[in-house]
Amino acid sequence: MEPTLAVMNGLIPVGYLIALLGYLLVFVNQQSRMGSWVTGFTWLLVVVHGSYLVLSGIEYEHVPLASTWESLTFTAFAMALVYLVLEWQMRDRSTGVFLLSGALFLQILSTAFISPVREVPAILRSPMFGIHVSTALIGYVALAVSALYGLMYLIQYRQLKHQHVGLLFQRLPNLETLSRLNVRALGIGWLGLTVAILAGTVWAYNLRLTGILQVNPFLDPKFLLTAGLWVIYGVCLGGLYLDRWPKRLLASMSVLAFLLMLGSSLVVTLMFPSFHDFT
Repeated sequence: MEPTLAVMNGLIPVGYLIALLGYLLVFVNQQSRMGSWVTGFTWLLVVVHGSYLVLSGIEYEHVPLASTWESLTFTAFAMALVYLVLEWQMRDRSTGVFLLSGALFLQILSTAFISPVREVPAILRSPMFGIHVSTALIGYVALAVSALYGLMYLIQYRQLKHQHVGLLFQRLPNLETLSRLNVRALGIGWLGLTVAILAGTVWAYNLRLTGILQVNPFLDPKFLLTAGLWVIYGVCLGGLYLDRWPKRLLASMSVLAFLLMLGSSLVVTLMFPSFHDFT
């Protein structure tokens, strides 16, 4: 199966490049016919990419998240998938060029440097590990997408306030659409973190029962970070639906929370030991 995976690994970034060029034409020219074709092609590409990840997991007998380069291709897949779900919900293709640019960049890096990983710690072969890490990555990707839409909202708001009507203002969605995209991406991200925390709790509990895990997983820095982020984003959603926070405030919060997530993740990874460091 390795030759098939090698061919797919080479073709996937080409597919993302084609999709990106299509979304670029949609962004610049606003062609509805081209938009339908690009969306269909990108859905097909995501299916192929997902098939590649599944076949890779079968061939190497672990979820393809055991190395940095495997994680990058999964992140590219998650980014494209999250975008397509939001496009399907909102019927708006004008932001595809931004999200597909990120997916293409990550996939090019993965394709260039990925190599087969057959020998991994036994705990990485657990199905619960796969659920835990994959939903966490999808959650983080969705929160990054939410921050991007929040930033777009703030840019549009500022341009509208100062009456600057340029190409970016004309091509980006209106404030209402950007706000909905911001909220829905945040909701997907929060749900992903919820599933990741639950799956990780069950997984860690089973590891402790079997004696594989000796430390308390609930005191692990990365668990505490994820739980803290889950609370912060939950407060954002609660503020919107229960306290009717202004949309601009939520957009700002999504950007600030994402920056906090990046900074705290870097600090935790570099300065604190964690049972999540398996390799």
